[in-house]
Amino acid sequence: MALAQLGQAPISSLTQEDEKARRLNLFYEPVRDEVLRTHNWGFATVREPLALMEKQENCFLYKYPQEALFIRRVYQSSYKNTAFRELFHPKYRTRVLESTAPQAWAEYTRRVEDESQFDAAFVKSFSLALAADLALSLTGDNTLAAQILQKYTLSLDEARRSNMTENFAQTAQTDAFTEVR
Repeated sequence: MALAQLGQAPISSLTQEDEKARRLNLFYEPVRDEVLRTHNWGFATVREPLALMEKQENCFLYKYPQEALFIRRVYQSSYKNTAFRELFHPKYRTRVLESTAPQAWAEYTRRVEDESQFDAAFVKSFSLALAADLALSLTGDNTLAAQILQKYTLSLDEARRSNMTENFAQTAQTDAFTEVR
C-alpha cells in the first residue's frame, strides 16, 4: 500500500534483493511502532497489573511491561489514576515505572508484530506514514512527500474520531445510571 501511494510498482517480498525492499525493511518497524504510539488503538491496548520490583520509602518500583511501547496511564484497581514516571534504574539495568500506588495497574500500547491483528484504520494510517517516510528516498519528490504526510494526518484524525465514537458507544451501554435503572 505504501508503494502504491508513491506510484511505485509492488514488490513480491520484503526479503527480495531490491532497493525498494531494502528501504521498506529499514523503515517498517520504526514507523509501525511510531504509528502505534500516536493513537490509543484498541487492538494494541493492554490493561494489566504491574509486577512489583521493589518498595522504596515513598514509592514503588514496577517492572516496565516488556511489550509496552507507550504507557498511557497507571492506576489502582479502583481505576483511579495515579502519578507515575518512567525511568532507567541502574541497579536493575532496565526501565522501570515509579508510582505511589501499592498495587498498580497499567494501560499501555503494546508492540503488535502480527499483522493479522491490525485494525483497518491502523493499516491505512501506517501505510501512509510509511509512504511519507519513503517518499523522498524513492521518488525525490518533495511535493508528493508533503501530500502523503497530509493524508497521513487526516487518516489519524479520522481514526481518532472513529475510536472516540466507538468508545462512547461502549461506555454508554454500561454506564452506572443505566445499570441502576
